[in-house]
Amino acid sequence: MEGVNKIMANLTTKQESFVKLANKEGFTTEITRKDIISLQSKHGITKPAWLMKNTAYRVNRASYTLPTLGQVVESESTDSK
Repeated sequence: MEGVNKIMANLTTKQESFVKLANKEGFTTEITRKDIISLQSKHGITKPAWLMKNTAYRVNRASYTLPTLGQVVESESTDSK
């Protein structure tokens, strides 16, 4: 999970907005392909290929880890100590 947090620290603005939207909709640690499709139809977003194609985020088939941005800040603050 620590590796994912380090990856999350380098997100683009669009990627961060997807994570914030997913968090707002209740997906804080894990999101499935079905959930992503639901977010697409509800909010008109594009499919987050950066999440779905990166094996570091994959938990299972069609299931991806999605740490909150708060966890990223925690990770960054612990790395700097």
